[in-house]
Amino acid sequence: MSKKDSDKDKGAYRTPAWLKRIQEGSWEPEILISGIVLFGLFKIYPLIGEFNYFLDNNSYSIFSGTSVNESISSILKYANIVLIFGFVTHLLFRSVWAAFVGLSYVYPKGINFENLKYPYLYKQHIKKGSDYQLHIIKLEKVCSTLFAISFLIFMWLLGLVFFLGLVTLFIEVASQIIGSSNFEIGFVDDIIYVLTVVMILDLVSMGGFKRIPYVNKVFYPLYRFSGWITLSFLYRNIYYGLISNHKKWKISLVLIFFFILSFFMVIFLQFRDFASVRSIALAPYESPEYGLKEDMYRSKVQNGFYSKYMHIEDYIIDKAYLELFIVHSTRFEKDWIMPACNYEIQKEQEGIAYDSLKMSCLEKFYGVVLDGNLLEDDFIYQRNSQTGQDGLLSIIDISHLKKGKHHIDLYYDFYNQEEDSTYHQNSSRLTFYKVNSK
Repeated sequence: MSKKDSDKDKGAYRTPAWLKRIQEGSWEPEILISGIVLFGLFKIYPLIGEFNYFLDNNSYSIFSGTSVNESISSILKYANIVLIFGFVTHLLFRSVWAAFVGLSYVYPKGINFENLKYPYLYKQHIKKGSDYQLHIIKLEKVCSTLFAISFLIFMWLLGLVFFLGLVTLFIEVASQIIGSSNFEIGFVDDIIYVLTVVMILDLVSMGGFKRIPYVNKVFYPLYRFSGWITLSFLYRNIYYGLISNHKKWKISLVLIFFFILSFFMVIFLQFRDFASVRSIALAPYESPEYGLKEDMYRSKVQNGFYSKYMHIEDYIIDKAYLELFIVHSTRFEKDWIMPACNYEIQKEQEGIAYDSLKMSCLEKFYGVVLDGNLLEDDFIYQRNSQTGQDGLLSIIDISHLKKGKHHIDLYYDFYNQEEDSTYHQNSSRLTFYKVNSK
């Protein structure tokens, strides 16, 4: 190799002056980004719940009729928590770093051991961390690594949400093509589980499948495909930079712990009702006959998340009437409500009043029972501005009721096309107290 080629190779690894200046001043954008992002993260967390609430009430049936939206929102919440924890930790270490930078200027010689007059045993212990410059260098590496890891974990979780979104889109498109959401997609679940396990094993094993002869050739297309559907092309080099500069067994243990923790945290965040984790053993939350759910009473809701079944103004009523709002979403329309009223056939008829047809379809599906007595349909469609929900409003006369506790049951009439029959299914119950007599 000529001297010229040798100098060229050395120059290829020489850090340019402009990059070195940026590296030395990287703390400035790190602190700025951490501070700004933290402010936004604390504001975003409650919005994730509102996003889930919107999907549950105002979107496709795959969201309102399944737990897909719950899974997506819980992963986003966990990603938000991880990023907050990472950036707060980063700022704490940067604060310590800034303290040592300031002390290195004020006390350039560091600790004056002569003035301490400690015994030899204590001096030797303190000397291990007495070099301010060494502390600054170590903390600089720790802070930069923490910043990168926080971003990496966040992008991992965001990539998972993107992947779930693609799967959801695929299922919704397939249901539209087939003409029904009631079809078998078990094979899709199996494929997803297998691919997920394979990619996690490869991640935890530091690329184990990439190092196995012949297997790596088969694995390569999956590796490239998964890179696109999880957005890993945006952050994979951070991961490779970390695993190539640290002991692999340590990274593997950290990743295993992270995935186990993430699994349980996402499940934990997916629960809306945390009554089951309380220490009260005799709290009857299972049956609505014995417990009040405050999301069914508009005056009691504080977080903006109202019941997705029905709700009234309050559980204490001193009026002669009751304003019952029945929540309507898209999850039952295509498979249950429209076939029951022959919607597709009737709407093709000339002179048909579409609004009247739609209302009659809804009235055939929803039913209200007051203290065991079926009420006549008296619905009007409403977009509730307070709750942001679409549904049916019913003004119920309760002037004849006695003072005391009463129940309202909401049921759905599911239509079986094959047997040409309808069956009732109770969906929810709410309790209210009438305080005045007849």
